[in-house]
Amino acid sequence: MTRRILLSVALVGFSGLLAGVPASSSVSAEEPLATVGTLLKVEFRRVIGTEHGGAAVFPDLKSKWANHTLGSPTVHFDGTTYRMWYVGMAQTRDPKIPYGFDERIGLATSRDGLKWEVANRGKPVLDYGPDGSFDDCGIAHPFVLRVDGVFMMWYGGIDGRAGKDIGDGPAHVRVEQIGLATSRDGITWKRANNGRPVMKVGPKGSIDSVQATGCHIIRRGGEFVMWYGAYNGKHTIGLATSPDGIRWTKRNGGRSLPGLAGPKQLGPSVYFDGKRYVMYYNTIVEVKTGGSLWTMFAASSDDGIHWKPAREGRPILGPAPADNFGSADGKKGNNHSVHPTKLVVLRDRVRVWYAAEGNEALPGRKHAASAVGLMEARIPSR
Repeated sequence: MTRRILLSVALVGFSGLLAGVPASSSVSAEEPLATVGTLLKVEFRRVIGTEHGGAAVFPDLKSKWANHTLGSPTVHFDGTTYRMWYVGMAQTRDPKIPYGFDERIGLATSRDGLKWEVANRGKPVLDYGPDGSFDDCGIAHPFVLRVDGVFMMWYGGIDGRAGKDIGDGPAHVRVEQIGLATSRDGITWKRANNGRPVMKVGPKGSIDSVQATGCHIIRRGGEFVMWYGAYNGKHTIGLATSPDGIRWTKRNGGRSLPGLAGPKQLGPSVYFDGKRYVMYYNTIVEVKTGGSLWTMFAASSDDGIHWKPAREGRPILGPAPADNFGSADGKKGNNHSVHPTKLVVLRDRVRVWYAAEGNEALPGRKHAASAVGLMEARIPSR
């Protein structure tokens, strides 16, 4: 029996939390089934799972590579099967690995989006690149799109360098660049572009001189459009376009996108209804504990470049309960509260899986664990 990834959402908790929401329709998430206006009006609720702290997916403490943290989920639904690629992390003493954590990408599948099973016999589906490559010290932040029957995964490659090595940004912050791999089955991947990054960091002084990573991509007409996390000592969001997903041109003059709330932004997740765009993203919010948390907000745009804060400036999700897996209080270095993945829009609801961090370290662990949760909102019938 395929090993489970410390599973999912209990139907009892699900029905109690979102009473009146019927079972999901079998409709591809790629179809524009809701307008941006509708998505800006819906109210999300946490779906309480059966795993530790109500998580949907929690680190497997018996795993050799994903026993500490799970994050950066990217979910694709083809009308029958949900596929979730995620980053698994385990502590390491290897001095060349930034932050002391190995990071690899795994895959879990589900028929209903609630009960998940690990694929590939529990092993990563994408591991480090060969020595000397741009991703030979870690793989992070996957984003997957299916194009003409082929899965395309853009991801953040880590080569062990940090700000001190390139003379830019904070000395300890690692360098990340975006790579691309392709697959027919979502398990066996082949690196594109001869294993080189498809989006390199920019020159010193640019918005992405230290990191270009954490992207979200859509197809618009005959091109790919990417919103990505840019970092040069400050987190902002940049924009790029490509004819093929490999050759990218940075847009908006290489500047950060205007109009988003907060002092800095990361983790974009964008939905396009054919006319307008909505972006879910994270910005820093000061909290009552005296710390700060990355918190999810929404913005809308007519062109994908110029944005306006939405929902009257209210967060997508309110504070998590104290016993929730995502209850980080911002005081102990655990300030990553909610990071969204791609919106899975069905006929009757919208689903978003997200990564969130806890408040206390698990036994034998140095830092609080991050896990994956599910939030849903009902789409009013038309």
